[in-house]
Amino acid sequence: MKFSVCTVDRDLSPDVPFPLRGKTYEECARQAELLGFDGIELQIQDPKYYNGRELKQMLDSHGLGASAVTTGLAYTMEGMSMTHPDPKVRAATVERLKRQLDLAKELDSQILIGYLRGRKGPDRSDQEFEDILTETLGEVVEYGASIQTPTVFEQINRNDGDVFNSTERTMSFLEKFHSDWLLYNGDTYHMLTEDFDVPAAIRRSLSKLVLFHVSDEGRNLPDDKHFDFHQAACVLKEAGYEKWVSIECKPLPDSLTATRQGIEYLKKTFR
Repeated sequence: MKFSVCTVDRDLSPDVPFPLRGKTYEECARQAELLGFDGIELQIQDPKYYNGRELKQMLDSHGLGASAVTTGLAYTMEGMSMTHPDPKVRAATVERLKRQLDLAKELDSQILIGYLRGRKGPDRSDQEFEDILTETLGEVVEYGASIQTPTVFEQINRNDGDVFNSTERTMSFLEKFHSDWLLYNGDTYHMLTEDFDVPAAIRRSLSKLVLFHVSDEGRNLPDDKHFDFHQAACVLKEAGYEKWVSIECKPLPDSLTATRQGIEYLKKTFR
């Protein structure tokens, strides 16, 4: 397995679960290298402000990969959404995702779609939400396939998302596209709420699993009091999983401490 950490190059609330923070991604990469990570996950709101070639060279210089280009800041900061009631906003969101795919290709990486799918809203049925998301996600995946860059879709629990809450529901949705370029992000924080049997849920996802987020209740560092993360690690080890495992937690008590404790936990539990 390859170990990664969620990073961000701006000031955000400590409630946001990106443990490694810096003024630039080079600052984050330098710290990740020192701590022994294999890669970093980059939060990219708008890729027009980043030079993919320079980012790749910087990551290479630190011996790091990019586990994902994560897209959620476009939702939280700009209100973009793949299921927005306004078709113009949906179209702009699809175009933004295409540019994020372009950046991910330059980084030999993949994009991650979580919150950017949007929320259902009180006047929309589950089926209407799924139909709209199927249309917009289909456009994104088709473009990703054309440039051979994966789109990774995240399960989000009922408190933070709609319709695609459980691993089974999410995997069933992804499988209907019949695309090798549409993959799955498992996340223990969401699984702990939605999946009665987390090890079984991980097994269900293995055919598309390429990114596994490790996060405890409340988006905190695992403390083995709420869930046996060794069970999850055992499933991945038995399956010969060699993709990304990324620590995603609040930067508490501070960014450096959370990040250091995060890699220590990943190496202790998942290696």
